[in-house]
Amino acid sequence: MELIPMEVIKEKLEARYEMQGFSNALFRNDFNLLLRMGIHPQLATVEDIQRAVSVPNAVSTRGTYAARFRSIFKSLNKMKLIENNAYLDLPPVRKGRGLPHPLTPNEARLVMSEANQPMRDWFIIACSAGLRAMEVANLRGIDLEERSDGYILRIAGKGGTDLTVPVAQKVADLILAYNTNGRLWDVTSNKLSKMTSEEMKRLGIETKTFHACRHYFATTMLEKSGGDLLAVRDLMRHSSVATTQVYTQLASGRTRSLVNLL
Repeated sequence: MELIPMEVIKEKLEARYEMQGFSNALFRNDFNLLLRMGIHPQLATVEDIQRAVSVPNAVSTRGTYAARFRSIFKSLNKMKLIENNAYLDLPPVRKGRGLPHPLTPNEARLVMSEANQPMRDWFIIACSAGLRAMEVANLRGIDLEERSDGYILRIAGKGGTDLTVPVAQKVADLILAYNTNGRLWDVTSNKLSKMTSEEMKRLGIETKTFHACRHYFATTMLEKSGGDLLAVRDLMRHSSVATTQVYTQLASGRTRSLVNLL
């Protein structure tokens, strides 16, 4: 099969995503995954896909990348932009059962006050609203909306979901300060993750990643809500309360105060 130029693939794939109602953020991230292979998708082998999937350290992220590659290659084949089923040989990524590793309160205060800009703003949003790296990278001013009871944020999230969550006034003020309806930062999620990891190491936080900010938000909300799993599930935008329930094992403040009553 003759190789179709990547610009043509980009144009047709973007049109398909738009027709299916997927967010532009999902398209950008999926197309960047294709480019990460460093080879035309018609010529890609399963080894090329595996190398791209293996870039992130987190097993859960690799699982997400593998799922996205399968979806992308299926779409490209259906659209007859490629004839390549190498993705069928991609092995499943076994997700671990380990607990999340949130920032400690002191670490959260440190990154939100001492990090260099724009990373300080990224940390504030992740620690105060629970956004993922991809969601922060794709954040736009127009995503913030004021309502009678406060501000809400429209988030183009995992798997092309488009949800709204209430946000604290300090998060709204931060976004408003950029005075734009467009994207706040010209950065990819991978670049954001790399920059924040390096900044955390500079601040003495050696073993955690940007995603630890989201975990910090979840455990903090659980403790402040008295363990309201349903409310925290909605704030975290989890599809199942079982995912949120994992964080109850980390809310040591509440369990410690209970056993101290004995």
